[in-house]
Amino acid sequence: MYNAEGFESFRLSTGGLVYRLLKLLHIQQPDNYSFKRRHIALITLCWLPLLLFTAIEGNLFNTSIDSPFIYDLTPYVRYLIVLPLLINADVIIDQLIISVLQSVSTSGILGDDNKEKYNKAIEKLSQRKDSYIADIVILVISYSVVLSYLSNLEELSVSTTFTNWIITHGDTGARLTHAGWWFLLVSSPVLQIILYRWFWRFYLWVEFLYRVSRIELKLQPTHPDLAGGLGILKNGESAFILIAIAFGALLSVGLAEDILYTDMTLIQSLPDIIGFIVIAIVLMTLPMFFFTKQLAMTRRWGRVVYGDLGHRLSNAFDKKWGDTSDLSNGDELLKTADSSVVCDYADIYNVVDDMRFIPISLKGYFLQLTVLAIPFIPLILTEYSLTDILKRVIDTLV
Repeated sequence: MYNAEGFESFRLSTGGLVYRLLKLLHIQQPDNYSFKRRHIALITLCWLPLLLFTAIEGNLFNTSIDSPFIYDLTPYVRYLIVLPLLINADVIIDQLIISVLQSVSTSGILGDDNKEKYNKAIEKLSQRKDSYIADIVILVISYSVVLSYLSNLEELSVSTTFTNWIITHGDTGARLTHAGWWFLLVSSPVLQIILYRWFWRFYLWVEFLYRVSRIELKLQPTHPDLAGGLGILKNGESAFILIAIAFGALLSVGLAEDILYTDMTLIQSLPDIIGFIVIAIVLMTLPMFFFTKQLAMTRRWGRVVYGDLGHRLSNAFDKKWGDTSDLSNGDELLKTADSSVVCDYADIYNVVDDMRFIPISLKGYFLQLTVLAIPFIPLILTEYSLTDILKRVIDTLV
């Protein structure tokens, strides 16, 4: 049974086979996020061997190949930016999720009758995140991607002559370097597993929200968050935007390589960028529609109740102060709080009337769009140098 204090120990980032393995290897401490250990261990496992192998094979600075390791953006973005971001996302997402769990439990929207149902939903979430089956499936999917790449290696050797530190072309066709083998069998799957685990946990969060939406909540139409008291749910949505940013960074580096090494232009990449941002926002918004029915019913009930109350209040005010023949009404009104009550009530009714059908505001969407666009800003440098950009800015200001 969860209570306000028990939520502090809840961590969506823990559980599963991968977490168990990290604990066995002493990379992850049971009651600690162990950021330093995980950063050192995973970067050492994923990035450092690539650096060493390419140095030994002569592909670190090798200008005879199209993309030597030192100039390739992919390993830097993947393992020195995205991987640390996914590791650091643990504490941020956990704390935001805890704030949602606590607020829903203590705000009163559950009532006394539904707390048991709510606790069961949290227990189900906890059980699902601790399951080993999901991590096994994720492992299979990650290495299926690797096998798919290996099976298409011959087709790749025919369709392109592009050489880099991962794959080279010889008399026998395309072959993987030692660094390429490590990249495919270790580095790439590790990053995929960590990323896919967060996709799975996002699904579990969506599943949890669905269960909560099946509870008959005691929403308040006059709540200032304009969502009947469910405005706190946007914390959960804000949490998972970190995972979308990480995926966006992977997409961005892929587009950067296409722009640098093919005929693709920055303008041609815009559909991919816009499509990603739209899909990310839609995926994070859809779970909020689980609560649309209850919010709509609360708004409708609020408009009826507070509309009737407003009529009675206005009628009483008009009867008391609407006598035009009484010239002292103005002076007397200044000595009472009647006019203030009417104005305050008007503000309350506006809150009811402005209730949203999902617990997200337009401002929230704008912030999401801005944050999701950040990974793609460096793409500007693929077509314009920093000097050119600064010159354009200066010319605009002069």
